[in-house]
Amino acid sequence: MNIAVTLILAVLLAAGLGIAVTPAINGAGLALRPPKRRFPPGIDSLASGVSVALTVLAFAALPWPLHPAGASLWVGHPALVWALVEGAFLAAAFAGLLAPSPLAARAALREAQVNMAGRLVLWVVVGSLLWGDVGWNALEVLGRAFLFLVGVVAVAAAAGLGPFAPDASLAPSGAEEGLDAGERWLAQMARQMRAGLTLALFVVGILPGSDVVQPWIAAMIALALFAVLLVGLRQARRTLPLAPLHTTVRWCLLRALPAALIVNVYLQLAVR
Repeated sequence: MNIAVTLILAVLLAAGLGIAVTPAINGAGLALRPPKRRFPPGIDSLASGVSVALTVLAFAALPWPLHPAGASLWVGHPALVWALVEGAFLAAAFAGLLAPSPLAARAALREAQVNMAGRLVLWVVVGSLLWGDVGWNALEVLGRAFLFLVGVVAVAAAAGLGPFAPDASLAPSGAEEGLDAGERWLAQMARQMRAGLTLALFVVGILPGSDVVQPWIAAMIALALFAVLLVGLRQARRTLPLAPLHTTVRWCLLRALPAALIVNVYLQLAVR
């Protein structure tokens, strides 16, 4: 019963957050109803469906507050969460690289590179906070604050939000160029759900545990953080220009990643 409730809530969270992050990606909302035409059984539809399924399972595996199956060993398991999140992104990247349009493949490759650079930093941030046995004394709170600042930009790149949104100038329909209406809707919905999952991973990572605050208080903090991040990224999408690929990758790998690693070492020393 707990697993069934978890899956239902995971579907609702994935769909709800996917719709909520849409303005931070393209500045407009996503149509809630799919096209009436049935989805063709092509590689693009299959990859998008696999990405959606893995995203829902990743939501179920995240140790969010008030989790119905929170006592289960698979909830919050590092290897499981990592495999589901990476699988959701790689399934979409695989389909994009096989796109019939060279411009669509180029747009998909750019999106995959931006997301991967951001996720690399995000895993260091979340891994340290969620599974690094970091507490809440004065020294550790200082390290947490630095990781939060690094993680804000990293999660925006990993999710493809704000100035790191997909580049639609490479092709009229971006990475979905050449797809019909049904395939395009499913691919865009999968992208939105993956972006929501990335935000959820970051928020869950920085939340205080049950040994610090009550689970319902942590849930309220999570909702507030989601709201602040979504509003900030939506405003950034409207005001900031689209970040070039080389600038994004250079910032993530040459600035954010070393900073996250240094703070991670500091936190491990502070714990000891």
